Amino acid sequence: MRTVILAGGYAKRLWPITWDRPKPLLPIAGKPLLDYILELIPSDFLPAWVSVNRRFFPAFQAWAEGKPVELVVEETQSEEEKLGAVGALFHLVELSGVEEDLLVLAGDNWLSLDLRKFVDWAEGKPAVALFPLGDPMRAKGRYGVAAVEGKFVRAFQEKPENPVSDLASTACYFFPKDVLPLLEKFLREAPKGQDAPGYFLQWLLERREIVAFTEVWEWLDIGDRESYLAANLRANGGASWIHPQAEVKDSVIERSVLLGPCTVERAFLSECVVDEGVRLENVRLEKVLIGKRAWIRG
Repeated sequence: MRTVILAGGYAKRLWPITWDRPKPLLPIAGKPLLDYILELIPSDFLPAWVSVNRRFFPAFQAWAEGKPVELVVEETQSEEEKLGAVGALFHLVELSGVEEDLLVLAGDNWLSLDLRKFVDWAEGKPAVALFPLGDPMRAKGRYGVAAVEGKFVRAFQEKPENPVSDLASTACYFFPKDVLPLLEKFLREAPKGQDAPGYFLQWLLERREIVAFTEVWEWLDIGDRESYLAANLRANGGASWIHPQAEVKDSVIERSVLLGPCTVERAFLSECVVDEGVRLENVRLEKVLIGKRAWIRG
């Protein structure tokens, strides 16, 4: 079996802090998100293939040094060119010629589960790890959801308007090797704009049984400011994360993240993300992303 981490996106919803850094390398309490994902993976499931785009390849190359990973590059430079998750997985399968089972993880998800138990639970069948949101409407228009009977998925919806359950897909999958040839067939048949993993699961469900795994203890899809903040707060015991070289004087910092060296004087920040090189003076800011080297004075 091989492990694949999909990390080829461009994270437009997190601009400006992802203009020049890939989302999977965003720090969570000072440590890249991908480091947390690697820590989840049993040592005998490594090395992992990490699918990245050409634009951010240098950043991933620097991060990967000394780690049990192999980078696989898709030749894209922008959101408009990207292959999408299923396309990136197919590209990797074609490029590598792999004929083994695959454990597939998204590189931008904060999650906690026992991956060995997940693979064992699949028993050689396609499988998806699901997280209970508590309320089905929390998935509306945002996440793929599954209806489950016993051990198996009975229906799957991709970002539905009327979710059939609160069990959200965590973008953690097990695909046995006999499923890999179906990736190309799916991509040929999928309507434009419907080639996300959730649509693949819908399509695959008509051809294979899919196992549901629901023992996911924590999960966040790091797709926007709120989820990025939530991950940092969880990793930091509920407290704001402030970079060791940030200078904070006469200020209040609530539920916020200071990503790098910056200066905050006589300011109030609530639920903000502040990038490196920023200078804030005499301001009150709430629920904003502040890009590198911005200077805001009140």
